[in-house]
Amino acid sequence: MLRWSTLIIAVSLIVPVTVHAASLELRRDQSTNTISVYRVRENIPILTHNVVEDVRPFIHPIIAPDGDGVLTDNTPNHNPQHTGLFWGFSDANGRDYFNNNGGEYWRRVSAIVLKPASSVTDLNVKWQTVYDLLDSNGDAILRETQTWTMREVDQEYILELEWKGEALTDVVFAESSEGGLFLRMPWGKGADATVFNSIRTRDLRADGNRAVWLDIGTVVDGRDDRAHVAIFDHPSNKGFPQPWRVDEQFGVGPVPSRLEEWTMKRGETRVIRHQVRVYTGESSDVTLTNDWSVFAGTTPGMAAVQWGLAKREGREAEFLTPDKAVEAMTVQEGFKVQVFAAEPMITQPMAFCWDDKGRLWIAENRDYAGRGAGSTYSGESRISILEDTDRDGVADSKKVFLDRVINPSAMAVGLDGLWLGSIPDLLFVPDRDADDRADVDDIEVRLTGWGNRDMHEILNSLHWGPDGWLYGLQGVFTPSRVGKPGGKSAEYQAPKGDGLSER
Repeated sequence: MLRWSTLIIAVSLIVPVTVHAASLELRRDQSTNTISVYRVRENIPILTHNVVEDVRPFIHPIIAPDGDGVLTDNTPNHNPQHTGLFWGFSDANGRDYFNNNGGEYWRRVSAIVLKPASSVTDLNVKWQTVYDLLDSNGDAILRETQTWTMREVDQEYILELEWKGEALTDVVFAESSEGGLFLRMPWGKGADATVFNSIRTRDLRADGNRAVWLDIGTVVDGRDDRAHVAIFDHPSNKGFPQPWRVDEQFGVGPVPSRLEEWTMKRGETRVIRHQVRVYTGESSDVTLTNDWSVFAGTTPGMAAVQWGLAKREGREAEFLTPDKAVEAMTVQEGFKVQVFAAEPMITQPMAFCWDDKGRLWIAENRDYAGRGAGSTYSGESRISILEDTDRDGVADSKKVFLDRVINPSAMAVGLDGLWLGSIPDLLFVPDRDADDRADVDDIEVRLTGWGNRDMHEILNSLHWGPDGWLYGLQGVFTPSRVGKPGGKSAEYQAPKGDGLSER
C-alpha cells in the first residue's frame, strides 16, 4: 500500500506549493449499514460506503468537493443494479456478480474502520469491507477484501483502493467486456458528459482501449461546469495497462478480464490496485499524467509504458490488405471508402496532393530506410502522377513525373509546375509544356537551409492558402536556417550516380 505521504513529498520536490488539506473523520452507522467520510466539525458526509449485509458494497453518494452536486447515481433506470462506485466481476464460475448485487450473490463478512481520523502527520482515513461471492448453492467461492484510504487536498478527493481476492475454491474468470472497478455517474439523454484517457481517445471510442488512466467529466444537478472522476491503473496489476469499459451511458471502469480468461486456484490470492481522484473545474491530461506517475511510482514513465504497448500491439496486429482495411473502417452514413491506389503501384508514399484534373501526385520516398539504417540516397525516390481514367474510383494510370529525387517530403502543384520539399531545399520543378514530365534542366532552388536532424520532422505539408501564399510545416526538433540560395546554388542539378548533388 502506498502512503499518501509519498505523494506529498513528490509534489514538494517538484515545485514549492502550499497544500490545503481538509481534516477528515469516519463514522460507522450500524443502523444504516454505512461508513461515511466527514469533514471535521461538519454533519453532512462527503462520501458514503454502503455495507449492507446481503447487498454488494457500493460507494454512494459522493458529494462534489466544492459541495455543489452529487457525482454518483443511485439505481439508474438504465442499469438499476449499478449504483455509484463498486466492484463486481461479470463472469466468475459462470455467475454474474457485475449485474447482480443481491443476497443470492453476496454475503458480508465484515465492515470496519481502520483509521477513524486524519492527523497532521497522516492525512488519510482508512476503512475495509470483506464480502464473500456465493455460488448458486449459497457456498462462498471467493472472498474479496476492499481496503480504502481517502484524503482531501486542495478540494480534491484522493482515494486508493487495494482489492484482494482469496479463492475459496478454484475460480475461473471468463473473458468479458465488463467487470472490475466500475463507476456510475448521473446520466440522461443529451447529458453534457465526456470521457478521455491517457492515449487521448475520447467518449465511446475509449471503450476497449488500454490506457493507464481514464477521466470522466459530467455536468450534474446544481452545477454549471463539469465534475470529474479519474481512475488510475497501477503497474503491478496483471495486464497493465488494462483495457477499459465505456458504455453508452458513460459507465466506466478498467476490466481485468477483457484481454483473456484467467483462473485462481483454491487458496490463491490476487491483489489489484487503483487510485480514484474526484475534482471539479477544468481537466488537464498533463496534470493527470503527473498524478498517475506519482501513484504508480514507476520508471519508465507513462510515455514509455504506452510506447511499449504500441510496439507490442503492432507486432501482434493482423496485417491488413487494402481491401480488408476498408472493410474494417467505420464510415459516417452517406459515405463510402474504396481503395484508390496501393502497393505495388505506389511504395513508401511520403506526401501527396491533387491537381485541378483530379489526379493524385505522390512523393515515393525510397531514401528513408528506417531506424538504424537511417536515410541514405538510393536513387529510387520519385514523384508519380496517378489518374483514374475510367472514373471508377480506382487509379489505373501512373506516370513518373520526376525520378532520382532526394528525400521528397512535401509537395504542391501550381504555377505551371511542382513545388517540392527535398531537404535541404524547397524546389520549383517546372512543367511548362504540360507533358507531365519535369523540365529537369530548369529546376530552381527557391529556398534552402532546412535541417534533417530528425527525419520524422522535416519539411512537410505544403498547401496553397486562399491568399495565394504557399504554406508548410516543419517539426520543432529539427533546427533549420532557411534563406534564399546564393550564386550558382540557385541552379539545381540532379544527383549523379554517386548520390551527391552538385550546387
